[in-house]
Amino acid sequence: MRKTLLLFGIVLTILSCAQQKDKSSTTVSNKDDKTMAVAKLMKGYVDNNFDGSILSEGCIVRFNNIELNREDFIGMSQFHHSMFDDITFPDGWIETISYHGENWKEGSYQSEDGETWTNQWTNWTATSKISKETHTNRTHFNYHWENDKIVEVNALFSDLWYDKEVKLFMENQK
Repeated sequence: MRKTLLLFGIVLTILSCAQQKDKSSTTVSNKDDKTMAVAKLMKGYVDNNFDGSILSEGCIVRFNNIELNREDFIGMSQFHHSMFDDITFPDGWIETISYHGENWKEGSYQSEDGETWTNQWTNWTATSKISKETHTNRTHFNYHWENDKIVEVNALFSDLWYDKEVKLFMENQK
């Protein structure tokens, strides 16, 4: 009986010490296909050869909460290149995060199948063709993925200088 209890105790100890696989997990990568696709998308923007094929047809794009559609976002590269020279993203970080498990929603934790987002932190730099000023702007982009397509883009940055340059550009177009 003692041997049985001792064996039972050892088994319980081993089981309690074993790591349990948690369904709630997050994976982060900066060398995956989605991260590389966003890097390629931004290189196309800088080179004025923007390829929006990874954007879903119904992709929602928000620049500081101003909502654009897919076509507006794709056309933004040519618009920017008509206003600015030397557009660069000189430094930054891009990573893809896949969230799994429960997520905080509407004040309580709820079961979630998970989401995948690629995040980009960078400096955008350009020289105005009108004012000749060069400006660097810290930016943060989020790309939400579903079925290997980007369905949502959120961009956050200070737009004071950019808005001034757009106004000058539009006045010169008249």
